[in-house]
Amino acid sequence: MGRGGSVDLLLSDLRNVWFQPDGAPPHKVSSVQQYIRNTFQQQVIGYGDYVEWPPRSPDLNPLDFFLCGYVKQQVYVTPPPTLQDLRNRITDACASVSPAMLYNVQREVQSRVQMCIVAEGHHFKHDR
Repeated sequence: MGRGGSVDLLLSDLRNVWFQPDGAPPHKVSSVQQYIRNTFQQQVIGYGDYVEWPPRSPDLNPLDFFLCGYVKQQVYVTPPPTLQDLRNRITDACASVSPAMLYNVQREVQSRVQMCIVAEGHHFKHDR
């Protein structure tokens, strides 16, 4: 981890990283948007970005339907006693995501996207 909690990446690794803003107000500030575009070039996924993403679609976003719940489950087994312990637990939880888990998440995204295609973009009940 770098200063301020940032993740240190090699420049060569950045080619494989995509950014998907979550709609948080800080992501809408023009200076932040410019930084994101400069850093990730055309590898930005979101409404109005290089790769479009349907608005208000948490069922299609692995961060929403998988990662947040998984991290919370790992982090809050017992209440973290300190802020530093909380940070460490979050880092450890993210690092514990295995390639097999990511493969299953990828398959789930594909399944959910296929359901959207069949429903022609309309609402449908997701029973998983």
